[in-house]
Amino acid sequence: MQTQQKNICVIGAGSSGLVAIKELLDEGHQVACFETLDKPGGNFYCSDDVEISGSYDSTMLTISNYMMAYSSYPPALSEQRKFWSAREYQEYLLDFTKHFNLDQHITYESAVNNVKKLDNGKFHVDVRSTHDEAQVSSFTFDAIAVCTGSSRVPKYIDIKGLETFKGDVYHSAFYKNAKPYAGRSALCIGMGETGVDVASEIAGVADKCMLSLRQRQPSVERFPLAKDHPSDAYTSHFLYAMPVSAGNARMKLQFQIMKKFGKEEKTRAFADWNLKAGNYFNYFNLKNDVFVDRIVDNKMAVNTSGIDYLGEDYVAFNDGHKESIDMIMLNTGYTDKFDFLEDIKLPDMRQLYKHMIHPDLGSDIVFIGWARPAVGGVPACSEMQSRYFALLCSGKKQLPEMHKLKQLIAQQAFYEDEVYFKNRNVRSLVHYTGYMADFSKVIGCSPWRLSTFLNPILTYRLWVGSQMPSFYRLYGPHSNYDNAKKSIFNVPIAFNLIEAAVLTTYTLLTRGLATLGIIKADPKY
Repeated sequence: MQTQQKNICVIGAGSSGLVAIKELLDEGHQVACFETLDKPGGNFYCSDDVEISGSYDSTMLTISNYMMAYSSYPPALSEQRKFWSAREYQEYLLDFTKHFNLDQHITYESAVNNVKKLDNGKFHVDVRSTHDEAQVSSFTFDAIAVCTGSSRVPKYIDIKGLETFKGDVYHSAFYKNAKPYAGRSALCIGMGETGVDVASEIAGVADKCMLSLRQRQPSVERFPLAKDHPSDAYTSHFLYAMPVSAGNARMKLQFQIMKKFGKEEKTRAFADWNLKAGNYFNYFNLKNDVFVDRIVDNKMAVNTSGIDYLGEDYVAFNDGHKESIDMIMLNTGYTDKFDFLEDIKLPDMRQLYKHMIHPDLGSDIVFIGWARPAVGGVPACSEMQSRYFALLCSGKKQLPEMHKLKQLIAQQAFYEDEVYFKNRNVRSLVHYTGYMADFSKVIGCSPWRLSTFLNPILTYRLWVGSQMPSFYRLYGPHSNYDNAKKSIFNVPIAFNLIEAAVLTTYTLLTRGLATLGIIKADPKY
């Protein structure tokens, strides 16, 4: 097959942009990337400058190294599974950049001002220097990969009475450490993964700290059940193959047992929190339980009724409770902003094929990094998106016909709306197992094939081990079977044979019951 080589613009050199560059280069394309900062990193850019939104001083990833690493560049075999700090992950990204010679394709301290599609199908791109707004350069590209990420523009919320509040208002996007908040009376609003850390750190130094939520969010212990394996060691295919309703029932029973028989107060409090949240697998799961310590030691109080209004020096909640405060920390996340795209109007991410391709725009302009698994890492999903985009640009893959494309988008959106109904506002949420398994079939890199089943030990590890990105480098375009297999075999399995047998039986049984309509079945993904 004769392949095409295109001139492609990648916007952003964070974890999604870097892997996009690498995969496009693998397919022989010309690539130019523009990054506003002075080095790669994106959300994990480490800086002491409080004006720069990025990682905070104590940032520890909530996904372990073998799940955060790209399949083309796994951790060294000598490196044990652990949680990287933000600085360690940025070092990994720098090593990845150096290993694949990506730096020569990146122009740093440059912001894309405008992207406009021309009549001939190409794109006109204006880029300005971040040091001199008058210095603008123009380029023409065949295709665009937008990799700016969903954590680009801090989201500020409207609260009744905010204009009368005389205290300080901050956003966690610019948080570095808790030192400035010592001795304060703090109200922390929201509970994302960053928000949990920020609120917990502030609670440790403040005179008092109130966490305001509209609903509880289920939490995952970093090391579940006091074992040595990190939480993502349990993201096994055989567990996430069971219907969501069956998974919820299993977790409810587990938390009931923990609450009744847990030896430590934190264990019982953690279980109680998740039981009150309910519907465990219908949310984005917080891979962080540090806030439970602050609740147990009475450093943090939680109100889940929502805020009614703010006074000059207090907050009034919907349940009638009032609390004096002198500062607010907004852990309210980010909003998507694509103001540099001229005449291109985007729906929400669930209306894009694989969270990346608008049916009316096709593969000439794609969005990489807006697939956020409820359990699992964004980089793995971004890598799959990048591999697909590179193959589309080369002509080795084609998008489905329009009617089929829209049908697949509707099917994907229905699943995500139905399953993740507890977090309807998080439009980037995907089911890691379903998303990766289906995408691997589209790309041609699925590990589930006859040659795998002829290797029973590898088959067992794929079924029971954590779903590492390396699963999808065993076969397919630009595969590296030996390297991927070594990485897969290097990581310990969290389940023993008896546990694996019991849970596999439960999975198969509940799938059968769902097929018969006895319990609720999952929609088709």
